[in-house]
Amino acid sequence: MRGGGRYNPDSMTADAKHLVEDFRALPDGAKREVLAELVRISGQIEYPAISDDELLTAANDVFLAYDEREGA
Repeated sequence: MRGGGRYNPDSMTADAKHLVEDFRALPDGAKREVLAELVRISGQIEYPAISDDELLTAANDVFLAYDEREGA
């Protein structure tokens, strides 16, 4: 899955699920614009500390996506 990672709709609110599905339907250029804005505004949000398990899961997702692209 390109740009993948795990998508767990059970862990999101209905509004968040809707945003993700709408985002997936955008053309690549619009996706880049939205991502740039999300990264910009995400610095203004208070986040809880990320656990080692969460970091490990995120790293595994990145490497799995990379492996899938390399195997394609």
